[in-house]
Amino acid sequence: MNKYINTNDHKNLSRTAHAILLPLMLLSNKNNEINKRYFTKTVSWISDYRTWNKYWKELEDKGILTQLDKSTWMVSPHECYTDAASHTALITKWNEVYNATS
Repeated sequence: MNKYINTNDHKNLSRTAHAILLPLMLLSNKNNEINKRYFTKTVSWISDYRTWNKYWKELEDKGILTQLDKSTWMVSPHECYTDAASHTALITKWNEVYNATS
């Protein structure tokens, strides 16, 4: 399984939010979904939940993450995707969810 990652434009992110991007993209599943609790425990170099929330919110505001349900988030298929899923299907799902929450 290959992950295709767009590194061209990361929307003027802070250094910490930018550092979170690579593990976020690599740990997301083939549908570009990530469980926030699992992710924050796996990437444990930020120990304070308020700090996590700050950078998670920044990634949301910059259009990199959108919430699917209480614990699951989707990473923008414009940022990364796997060859195990249809890129077009991921973009369609992203647009539906992102537009519904915006």
